[in-house]
Amino acid sequence: MSGSKHRVAVIGAGSIAKWSHIPGFQRLDNCDVVAVCDVNEARARQLAEDTGVAQVFTDYEAMLEVVKPDIVVVATPNVFHQAMTEAALLSGAHVLTEKPLALNAADAEGMFELAERLNRKLSVGTHFRFTTPMQAAKAHVNAGFFGKIYAARTVWNRRNGIPGYGSWFTNKDLAGGGALLDIGVHTLDRALYLMNDPMPVSVSGATFAELAPRGMGLGGWGSDIFKPSANARYDVDDFATAFVRFANGAVLTFQVAWASNFPETVVTEIYGTNGGASIGMRDKIELYTMMNGQEVAIQNTLHEDKVGSYFRLIEHFVRAVDGDVTADIPTAEQAMVSVRIVDAIGRPPRAGARWNFKVDGHPCKIR
Repeated sequence: MSGSKHRVAVIGAGSIAKWSHIPGFQRLDNCDVVAVCDVNEARARQLAEDTGVAQVFTDYEAMLEVVKPDIVVVATPNVFHQAMTEAALLSGAHVLTEKPLALNAADAEGMFELAERLNRKLSVGTHFRFTTPMQAAKAHVNAGFFGKIYAARTVWNRRNGIPGYGSWFTNKDLAGGGALLDIGVHTLDRALYLMNDPMPVSVSGATFAELAPRGMGLGGWGSDIFKPSANARYDVDDFATAFVRFANGAVLTFQVAWASNFPETVVTEIYGTNGGASIGMRDKIELYTMMNGQEVAIQNTLHEDKVGSYFRLIEHFVRAVDGDVTADIPTAEQAMVSVRIVDAIGRPPRAGARWNFKVDGHPCKIR
């Protein structure tokens, strides 16, 4: 940390940098966003002008050398996450990387090993755990309301939700995957967070691309949007589903879709021996239990969060950088559980096969 404030640099000048990363750090008294970098210089300069950032770069390695930031945000197409994160770590910075952390589990594990060796913090932008309903649900988990959680179901189903048809989001060489690596990471994190990150032992999953390649399910947002044409590339998944078994006996059903013939649905359901819950995206949590021999449903009153989930994540990340052990960011082991499950769903060895998380017959520990 240089002087009295963390000097923050952002790699990637897209919408999430403008609306989440930069203002999220700027609102903190101990942070100063000093530089933004993007290969599109005009976009980087516009973002810097809009947000009051002084320095603009088109080469992230040059930025790291010149600025020597204390914290770096990596918010670029997925294929660049590993190289940029590792370069930032090696420069001495702590790093907050957009999801997915990397395109596969081996790369992500190497990134965490490097961060540990360098004594730097590395985390990923799974901010939906900080929404008001999720924090309320987590409080009930911690209080023991559910008893033993033996099953969960987590779904984020869009009817029309492709974030930029023909942009890097739908280009496998740049994104590595579609709905699974985009909203799938958030959807899985919601469930694992409430289940207290159990160790997976097997995953059976599948991905599909049935609607989007036909030009269906356009989201109407995202940068560089093209209407479907001969030049608009789409070669990633638009739907993913899986069934996960854990070492503690619990199970998880998972489903995400960018495009589907089904209404918009965002829900995480918890099934416990003493209670259950249905948790929506931002404004709903309903609890279910028995009371005096009667089935009851309880609407959890939620207070408006005027800060927002991404700003909350940044607060916790900076607290972790400052040595606060109570900061609620995923440990390397917890993050790797999610990465390995996504890896197994997106890269099955053959149709219908299961990936077993075992070594010598025992549940595999993430190292």
